[in-house]
Amino acid sequence: MRIDDYCSLENGGLVLKNSLQSYTRENIITDHPAMNRQLDMLERAGEAPMPLTILGEKGSGKDMIAQFAHRVSKRSDEPFLKVNCAYLPEERLLLELFGSANTPGTLKRVAGGSFYIENADLLSSKAQYQLMHYINTEAGTPRDVRYMICLSKNKTTDCPDFAYYFGAMTFEIPPLRERPQDILLVAYQQLHKIKQEYHLERLLSPTVMSAMLAYEWPGNIRQLINTIDRMAFFCDTAVMDSVPMLRNCLSSHKQFKLGGTEAASLPKTKSLKEIIQEYEIMIINQYIEEYGSLRKAAAALKVSPSVLSAKLTKYYASAPK
Repeated sequence: MRIDDYCSLENGGLVLKNSLQSYTRENIITDHPAMNRQLDMLERAGEAPMPLTILGEKGSGKDMIAQFAHRVSKRSDEPFLKVNCAYLPEERLLLELFGSANTPGTLKRVAGGSFYIENADLLSSKAQYQLMHYINTEAGTPRDVRYMICLSKNKTTDCPDFAYYFGAMTFEIPPLRERPQDILLVAYQQLHKIKQEYHLERLLSPTVMSAMLAYEWPGNIRQLINTIDRMAFFCDTAVMDSVPMLRNCLSSHKQFKLGGTEAASLPKTKSLKEIIQEYEIMIINQYIEEYGSLRKAAAALKVSPSVLSAKLTKYYASAPK
């Protein structure tokens, strides 16, 4: 991929040649051939209740693909409900799915719509068999539900019927490192969002963009968006051209290092209090990115979620507009 296929250079920063709308389909932004072929497949299958399995690494946007599949289907006006197996203990999860004598479960409330099971590879064998029994018996069949699950790449399930049923259609999200054009497009989508919400205009220099394209992005889209946010708020100039700043804004993954060994330049115009506050916010954001939620980040940092929330709110409220 060549940067100049997508961007032109103006006043030291890269500007997209075409509108982001040229690469946007619903809420998905991509110019990657394999991604577009699979999105075409989902649109063609929109009339069928065919089950869907979504495969992808952490932070790759599996949730967004599930929502896209629902919106382009004939069920778009019906409920889209989901359950995340990573956040509920087994007993609570089964209660959420199937309900109790007095409370209907999620499976009974989604009639006519789509039901998405996130992190389905964490379902126990017992839960997998119970779900398949529900789907294949009179209890579930008349409800006309399209079922979707997401699995971490290369994960398998214990119940053969579960694997066969959800293997009817598979959407495999390529990791961000394999679709460099989307690194550029997602970065500019986030910069556009920052401009709209905070009236803060930022551009990427060719040097920084080249470094971003060379990075492996182990956290995929989630990590990229968080990195763009940090850079936009920490940078004092309209053109973000500091590779050391990019390095400082990236999470520290030993297996995915950014090239080069130069140290970050010291800020010359900020007080010690401001530097400490920015570093503290950077650490909090890295923990949220790594653990997936503010609550889990707070537990890892041994503080309450309200403390982290207050620090983030105070920092971003005082950020220059």
